[in-house]
Amino acid sequence: MSRDSNSAPKILHSPMLLEWTEEKLRTLDQDQLLNLLANLDHQRAIGRLSEATAAALDERISALLTKRNIAKRRALSTANRAE
Repeated sequence: MSRDSNSAPKILHSPMLLEWTEEKLRTLDQDQLLNLLANLDHQRAIGRLSEATAAALDERISALLTKRNIAKRRALSTANRAE
């Protein structure tokens, strides 16, 4: 089989840790904040982030959530820990 001349081999790069400034966090909607927290939990679970770094970022993101979404976050966290 011949390769298409326009296709290049895929190169995988490890994800980079982004600097989440307060300004960047404030531009996110509630669903994006919840998704960011879920990703943060995953990164913490696989050891990609230290517990202290993850806890500080979790606190900053959670401060931007509505009361309804804070409750949703707690429910999801509890369900994930039960698994």
